[in-house]
Amino acid sequence: MVDIFIGRQAIFNRKMEVYAYELLYRSCETNTASFSDPDLATTQVTLNTIIEIGLNKIVNKSKAFINLTRNYLVGKYPILLPPERMVIEIPENIATDQELLTSIRELHKAGYTIALDDVMDLERITPYQNIASIVKLDLRLIDPQALPGMIQSVKAHGFLVLAEKVETMEEFKLCHNLGVDYFQGYFLCKPNIMHGKKMDSSRLVIMRSIAMIQNPKTSFSDLEQIIAQDVGLCFKLLRLTNSGYYSFISEVKSLRQAISLIGLDTVRGWLTLLMLTQLNDKPLELTSIALQRAHMAESLAKIYRHPQPEVCFMVGLFSVLDALMDQPMETVIHELNLSNAVSSALLYNEGLPGYILEMVINYERGEWTNLKYPNMMVETISNVYFDSIKWANILSQEIHGNIPVAN
Repeated sequence: MVDIFIGRQAIFNRKMEVYAYELLYRSCETNTASFSDPDLATTQVTLNTIIEIGLNKIVNKSKAFINLTRNYLVGKYPILLPPERMVIEIPENIATDQELLTSIRELHKAGYTIALDDVMDLERITPYQNIASIVKLDLRLIDPQALPGMIQSVKAHGFLVLAEKVETMEEFKLCHNLGVDYFQGYFLCKPNIMHGKKMDSSRLVIMRSIAMIQNPKTSFSDLEQIIAQDVGLCFKLLRLTNSGYYSFISEVKSLRQAISLIGLDTVRGWLTLLMLTQLNDKPLELTSIALQRAHMAESLAKIYRHPQPEVCFMVGLFSVLDALMDQPMETVIHELNLSNAVSSALLYNEGLPGYILEMVINYERGEWTNLKYPNMMVETISNVYFDSIKWANILSQEIHGNIPVAN
């Protein structure tokens, strides 16, 4: 049996909220979804999702998009995930015939949401009217000139449109203006850079505050004063310090105690992230990605016995700074005066921290052929990935929980 990786990719609604995650499963030998036994692969991903990992651990409270083989679709094998948590994707290579349509109709009646993957023309969607709900359009497979008419026609037939392979914020905005309902792709992790335009005031203030935090000359007492000026920031830092991640025996009640317990450099990282969460035009998922990468990078650094795993944590945490600040990474790093180890890892993937960051991003994106994990079992890196998702979900709830308002 070949090793099978399971990754995930977020699917957003028009408000940039996570609607679902598509579960990605690939053979590490072929890097494709074409296995010698595709039914076995589908069984593997569903069993792993339910039994080995747990659905909530992978997708939290969202739905899971999963491609199914014909044998699953026509009822030869049981579909194990509950209908309220799953969207069934019908791959483009499955022939549409009466047997398939009859079975899909029964799945629809049972409460499953049905999505048609990689639709190229209207002929394919016609038989699925009143059965399927979502049509996925791959922006890399459709002529940009034909895209507006294609979206309009699909919606006129009563389907919701999901645009996938949305790589830039410009593509997201175009599809949003054309009425697309859901979005999938790497656009979230790329900056929306407006050339010739100055950074807006809110970002500038945050950038300068972060620069002060990251400055090695900023003392213990300086940090304490910065935090004390912001009630929300103070509350969030204490909340993080008292979270399950640290599990201190007694409650941490003061900023000085928090800084003493978790260390000055770690506090710098947390403060940077917490300040970036004040950018209201950025979706919460971007913060979750930063947390997930940070935890995974730190965990892998410990496995590889890096002497400073906290450096890898910082590299993962800061790997989305360009997207958060809508500036090139070179500009962000220059403004923040980050350490050489962190800067070289972020810019050039240098050193073990850079190597680990590349590993983390390749796994996150399902780019298995580029995934190098020497002296490590498949199960190990997969477990680290899903532990990081779970940890990021918990910390995100801590960060974005209710904050007291000063009177």
